[in-house]
Amino acid sequence: MDIFLNTTLAPILLLYFFFLSSLKFGGAGARSTGVYGVAAMKKRFGLLLLVALLGFGCGGGTTNVPRCFECPPNAGCLDRDAIFVANTGSSSVSAFQAVDFSPGYSEGGVCGSPFAVNAPPSASGGGFLFAWLLVLSQAQKSISMYSVDLVTSVLTGPLCTVTTHYTPVAVAGSGGFFYVANAEGNISAYEVSGNGTVATELAGSPFPAGSGPVALAASGEPALLYVANSQSNNVSGYSLDDSTGVPTPLPGSPYAAGQGPTSIVIAPAPLPNFMGPTLVMVANRVSNSVSVFSISGNGSLSPVPGSPFPVSGVPSSVTTDTNVVPLKFAYVTIPASNEIAGYSIDQTSGALTPLAGSPFPAGVGPSSAATRATLLYVANTGSNSMSVYTINQGSGAIAPVSGSPFPVGQAPGAILYFEVPQ
Repeated sequence: MDIFLNTTLAPILLLYFFFLSSLKFGGAGARSTGVYGVAAMKKRFGLLLLVALLGFGCGGGTTNVPRCFECPPNAGCLDRDAIFVANTGSSSVSAFQAVDFSPGYSEGGVCGSPFAVNAPPSASGGGFLFAWLLVLSQAQKSISMYSVDLVTSVLTGPLCTVTTHYTPVAVAGSGGFFYVANAEGNISAYEVSGNGTVATELAGSPFPAGSGPVALAASGEPALLYVANSQSNNVSGYSLDDSTGVPTPLPGSPYAAGQGPTSIVIAPAPLPNFMGPTLVMVANRVSNSVSVFSISGNGSLSPVPGSPFPVSGVPSSVTTDTNVVPLKFAYVTIPASNEIAGYSIDQTSGALTPLAGSPFPAGVGPSSAATRATLLYVANTGSNSMSVYTINQGSGAIAPVSGSPFPVGQAPGAILYFEVPQ
């Protein structure tokens, strides 16, 4: 804390001492001006002080995010998880650090956010074992890879950009590979090399998927990929070869879901869940429901008892904590009614039960959500903001954190919790 105070106050103290020395040691010019000279000097000092104060932090007070985090010299700063929001309307990505919203935390804003990207972003992927941020633009038929500073969460790049003849709608990374769902009914696969500067399409890509794929989710261990198909009303599942990245259809794939799948999440994503079911959840926008599947040892899916579960409106996304055991809660965004539906997860069967007080009020047009630990993050397309909620670990009820909602770019859509390797 002393380092931050010294760094922050030093320029102000220098200006202050300069002001005093000008009055006392300013020479003949200072002495001959009398009262007017002192008043003028005070006015000049006031302006310099105002400029100095405005120069601190990022955004000059136009955002609720705390001032920029910078690792002090010779200090050991741990890698930090981030939250990225794709702003389609302003061709930018807003960045937050997960610690920004922790009680008592005051240092952690991402300098330079929102970051300009080279095309209107419509989806993003990356994190955990995949150390880059993938930004997909459906309008430009491109996927760009950006470097993420694992301490400050600052974006640089793009390191490389892939353009395709297909219409990309979703992207996810796993290990040294990334996968793109194309509206034409297939999955493109790429290997990353050159420290993120080269992306080479795999032999045999694109690989078949269902009709109208709109969302996908990948896990690192075991390496699995699931794709929600909006027109064929099912989920395609693949195992991923650790060395080649080639996807192979899982036994029984595709798996029947509700009507109009629109969002998919694996929970928990990176590791097997020894204390409860390992699940795949799918939000179905046409049948107003959530399909829940348990994952067997070979990656194949089976619906849990009672699936699909009803939602009190048209859902746009579903989320649950993808890195915690046992699983406790799931949340579904409902844009038309500006609400978030909450569910408890049965730790034996994986079945969903509506939480008391659900649905909860949300921002304007909640479009997508991400969950981690005790916090829920929601992008609000209708108000160009991101809402952050604390999750009551007993009841599952949500409440906005101080300062929420936080401003982002124009027309935010996809939101991504970016987990960095530790």
